[in-house]
Amino acid sequence: MYKQHFGTKGQINFETENDYYEFLGYLAKNDGTTNLVWERNDEQGAWAQEGRIQFFDDPPNELNANLQLTAGVGSIAYRVNCNDFLDHIRDNHDFVLGLVQDQDAIRSKIPAEFEEDFERGLGL
Repeated sequence: MYKQHFGTKGQINFETENDYYEFLGYLAKNDGTTNLVWERNDEQGAWAQEGRIQFFDDPPNELNANLQLTAGVGSIAYRVNCNDFLDHIRDNHDFVLGLVQDQDAIRSKIPAEFEEDFERGLGL
C-alpha cells in the first residue's frame, strides 16, 4: 500500500511509487546497512517514544527517497525519526523491528508491477 508522505514534519517523502518500493527493498537487504528501532526516549525525559531507521553508512546516491536525516551516535551514521513510516511498513508490508527482515514476507506484499523496484532496492 503506497503512501507518498510520512511524518508530521515530512521526514520521509517519495516522488513516485517506484521510489517507495525501491526504498522498501533497501530496508529489507539484511546486510547490516539499516536497523528499525523504537527508542524509549520517553524514559529519558523526552515526550514520547520514537520510531527510527538507523543507517550505518551513507544512504546510496541512487536511492530516490527524500529523507530528513539526523546525526547518529556511535556506529550509527544517520537516522530518520518517523513513527508514521515504521507503523506503516509494519502494518502493510510485514517489516519487523531489528536488523533482519523476512524478505519473502515483505516481497509477498509488493504489487507485481513494482517487484523490479523492490529488487533494485535490495541491490543498492
